Amino acid sequence: MNAATALPSIKLNLGCGHDYREGWVNIDMNQWHRTDIVCDVTWLKPIADLHADHVLAQDILEHIPRTGVLTALTEWNRVLRIGGTIEVRVPDLQSLVKLMDTPEYNHLVGHETLIQSCYGTQSYTGDFHLAGFTELTLRAQMERAGFRIDRLDWKDQWLFECYATKIAHMPPDPLVRIEDPEEFLRQAYRGVLKREPDAGGFAFFHDLLVTGTPREAVLAQLNWAAHHTENQPLPTLV
Repeated sequence: MNAATALPSIKLNLGCGHDYREGWVNIDMNQWHRTDIVCDVTWLKPIADLHADHVLAQDILEHIPRTGVLTALTEWNRVLRIGGTIEVRVPDLQSLVKLMDTPEYNHLVGHETLIQSCYGTQSYTGDFHLAGFTELTLRAQMERAGFRIDRLDWKDQWLFECYATKIAHMPPDPLVRIEDPEEFLRQAYRGVLKREPDAGGFAFFHDLLVTGTPREAVLAQLNWAAHHTENQPLPTLV
């Protein structure tokens, strides 16, 4: 294929909000934003595997439940071609805390501003921060998701700007893609605990799922139970 017939670069702008970019595929969960595709950015159903050249995820990963961060990153990995690139911008928790002791921010308004930066404005559904990052944790998560970090910068003293390249194809765990909660639980019991679900455990986890507990959190509890004795309590959901 020569330059004249080359396909255009496909760039995804995830969680675009009001940042609509011409020439990009703009994706957001809210219809009232200007978007090209309305969907959950942690499950890009309309986008095929190995389809995109670049992913932009600014100020979005912190809005995803902590247990679902790796699922989101591997979903973004799924849609990128090998060698494709990704930009991720997230708050740096350590920098936010350090800024509180600086003359610029060590007063009531300054602390309130940084606390909002840490937890989100919380002014509408979805604008809550559910995950936090340090340089160590961000690097580890990106690497686990099949990316090589090429550059890590800081913006406004408290935001990571991470530039990375996809070096391995690492799609999400197929279990978390089972939409029916009952079938998910049956497959999770079989895959993790190597048995059929008991009635009490099934009812307990089913109630968690239908009231909003992420599948990843349920899998974490089942994995914990698979490696501990019956007398040890399950970990607290966080």
